[in-house]
Amino acid sequence: MSNIGVLMVSGVYYPEVNGAANQCRQLVKSLRRKIYFSVLTTTRNPSSQLQFQVDKTDVYRVSINGRGIINYCEAIIKMASFFLFQRKNFQIVHLHGFSRKSVLLIALSKIFGKKVILKMTSVGHDDPISIGQRSFFLNYFFSRVDGYVGISPRFKMLYRESQLPSDRLIQIPNGVDTKQFCLVKDSERERLRDELGLPDKMKMILFVGHFSKEKCPNLLLEAWKLCVFNKFPDTGLIFIGSTNPNHYEVDSGLVKDIQLLADPYIDKHIFFIESAQEIEKYFKSSDIFVLPSIREGMPNVLLEAMACGLPIIVSKLKGVTDWVINDGMNGLLVDPGVWDELGRAIKRILNDNVLAESLGKEARKTVLDGFSVERVSAECLKLYHRLIPSA
Repeated sequence: MSNIGVLMVSGVYYPEVNGAANQCRQLVKSLRRKIYFSVLTTTRNPSSQLQFQVDKTDVYRVSINGRGIINYCEAIIKMASFFLFQRKNFQIVHLHGFSRKSVLLIALSKIFGKKVILKMTSVGHDDPISIGQRSFFLNYFFSRVDGYVGISPRFKMLYRESQLPSDRLIQIPNGVDTKQFCLVKDSERERLRDELGLPDKMKMILFVGHFSKEKCPNLLLEAWKLCVFNKFPDTGLIFIGSTNPNHYEVDSGLVKDIQLLADPYIDKHIFFIESAQEIEKYFKSSDIFVLPSIREGMPNVLLEAMACGLPIIVSKLKGVTDWVINDGMNGLLVDPGVWDELGRAIKRILNDNVLAESLGKEARKTVLDGFSVERVSAECLKLYHRLIPSA
């Protein structure tokens, strides 16, 4: 192991999950024999353990018990105290996404001579242009980062529009564990469906994401109900994602609308899964993956579905999904926000088994060639050594 210590900072961490947390954990698991990692994260679950180990790596949680100013100040004090007590154990602070807590950690890093890496996670949220439009204060600390990681070409485009130094940006995509997310035989798919309580013979269409207006799960439901179900009554939907109205990414009104539309089909054709620790089982149990989002950075779930050899239907987002998906070759691209076009794409795959198999095969090959966790980890290791060259 080298003498480089890296503090990974993520909004949540295992067993709580989201895309950024999953990528953070994969990187830690892949490089922990070469880099000394520790993890700083937050939780709103009052029963969560605040200090523990995941994958033989120390994880420290700061509990956020409410949304008021007192709770916010308490969280800031806890984070600052952690940084001060642990600062000798790391030379690099690796932020997975930019939020208000990032300002504190960047300020402390500059005071104590730590290098800061920011992995930008979502276009329209933590890219340089969006941050610059939010406030001068946030933009100032955003600009003090030593290395920016863009996970898709769209971040590179936006970065070039900013006034930030060009030599601080590196493009490193999200990565997938291609052994965990892999192809399965029909017999294994049947076994998994039985384990998960899913119908045996039904063609299952999978959605993974929070119930938010940006993820557009309602669009998939409308496309299936109005366009697909009448012609293909042996199809169903799996929605995996939080419906908790207290979650900052969940739109409670959207959840109510979806549950009302889905009510006649629940547990017959439509299945809601609040969270899944072994989410790969659902990918391996499904027949089609659909991601109708209107905003993304580089969706992990897209790459995971591709690694499992699923035919993909995804919204065409410039510099994000159209960078990964070659329309008609390794997936289908549809215009965002158009339910009938999405419905036609689903029917196209259901009508053509040869096309479905070909799209899935090419999707898997795309991930193996450019998005494996080994390749991504190697690029991150180079970045760490570039920032701490004497290590």
